[in-house]
Amino acid sequence: MSKQFSIAQIFLWLFVIALGIMIGGGLYEQLVVMPLWQSAPPDSVIAYYQHNVANPQHTLNQGGRFWAFVMPLVGLLAIVTLISGLRTRPEHRKWRIAATVLTLIIMVFTIAWFIPNIIKLQGESVMAMSSDEVSSLANWWVRLNWARAIVYLAALLAALRALSIPPKVENNI
Repeated sequence: MSKQFSIAQIFLWLFVIALGIMIGGGLYEQLVVMPLWQSAPPDSVIAYYQHNVANPQHTLNQGGRFWAFVMPLVGLLAIVTLISGLRTRPEHRKWRIAATVLTLIIMVFTIAWFIPNIIKLQGESVMAMSSDEVSSLANWWVRLNWARAIVYLAALLAALRALSIPPKVENNI
């Protein structure tokens, strides 16, 4: 007997794949890119900004090259996955809702706090900030970014759990 996939299952699979890509990109940024600017704030943050101004051809632009595409995709898939799973069985639906709601909450927090503050830390405004302000903001950004990664991982685990539970009761005739 062949197994058919529903639209709800397809969206859940796409959500899991896109969320996994986003988590991978975030971990790469946390472990490889962030040490370039946050290793010894405020000096490292200011030096990173000055290097980018002096050498724009070598500036990393992960916001424009990666996050500008991945975040909207994951957000859209989270919404569609949530809506498409509202009529699934309760055991499946609760994990699907947990995964998508966690993702959407962190995305709102990212838009409201992370993006404006990384623009401050890597933009011209960093030169107008005091050393204490730069250090404090950089340290908060790093700590909260680890927390964000953990919540995204929890969302991925919830989505994987939803994948392991059939969305509908199967009739074996």
